[in-house]
Amino acid sequence: MGRGYTRESYLALVDHIRQLIPEVSLTSDFIAGFCGETEYDHQQTLDLIRRVKYSFCYVFPYSMREKTRASYHLRDDVPIEVKRRRHEELAEVFREEALKTNGSLVGSIQLVLIESRSKRSSTAVAGRADGGAKVIIENCETDGCGEVRELRPGDYVAVEVHLLR
Repeated sequence: MGRGYTRESYLALVDHIRQLIPEVSLTSDFIAGFCGETEYDHQQTLDLIRRVKYSFCYVFPYSMREKTRASYHLRDDVPIEVKRRRHEELAEVFREEALKTNGSLVGSIQLVLIESRSKRSSTAVAGRADGGAKVIIENCETDGCGEVRELRPGDYVAVEVHLLR
């Protein structure tokens, strides 16, 4: 895709960052089926996701856009079925790695920023822990003195993580 760096230099940078900040949260965007992408290229991307262990990633199947450098100079030569399969494989490998990585959160206390009501339950709220992990919490907080109050977007709350999905 014309990146100004190599895979090796990228991985070396990731290793250096993790040495300095072991709990760093890394995210990335991935495009499945970019012009000229081979099966080898795709396997290399899957390997990258496994090695880097991203906290979060966005994965998209490639689609040609008008008036971009790619539209002027490249041919959209990866069949749509291949793009879809590769897109699913990228997303699945990310989910597998995220479950392994986030498994260390179970039993830990995390500071969570409440973002919204949960879409899963009318009695719960959704928030993000440090590093971006999504957390669903029953909507009440004990202030330590037996008082219970409703959690609202913008509130921070310390929670013990019990389960990953």
